[in-house]
Amino acid sequence: MTKKKGGAIVDLGNVIIAHWLSNITPENFHTIDYNSIPEVPGVFDSLKRLNDKFGGNVTVVYKATDIATEKILAWLAHHQFTERTGIPLERVDRTKGGRDKTTHLDQSSETYYGTTVVVDDRLEVMSYFVGKVPHLFLFRPQQQEVEQFNSTGALAHVHVVESWMEIEEIINK
Repeated sequence: MTKKKGGAIVDLGNVIIAHWLSNITPENFHTIDYNSIPEVPGVFDSLKRLNDKFGGNVTVVYKATDIATEKILAWLAHHQFTERTGIPLERVDRTKGGRDKTTHLDQSSETYYGTTVVVDDRLEVMSYFVGKVPHLFLFRPQQQEVEQFNSTGALAHVHVVESWMEIEEIINK
């Protein structure tokens, strides 16, 4: 069997879980019903197609505290993440490198290897992937964070997108 190159690393907060569509704040994080936060519009269908395209070579990588991880895993179960995307929970990983998620670059499945797509909402994260991954998608970025990390030069190397449909259109060109 010949392995093809291709895979994706996808962030969780504001890329899969739509925090901006809820009333979650740092002050109410411990008391809010986290499961009530919706998924980003179109994300599960797009992730399913990406996962199929890359032969199961899609990894969700997020940065969170232990308490947040418990809420995230419950959210994934409540929203039937694996059933709806085909991505098993073994491919959902909490990063140990802070915002540097490049340790996941050499991910592989039985039919695919490597990473060709990264989707995240933080320019700082993207800066670590510049020159290593051909398709970098900065998803609904916060202007303040972009201004803070603009000096990295990463902005010139990313596609700034507002929807999963935009991501798929660019990938499928």
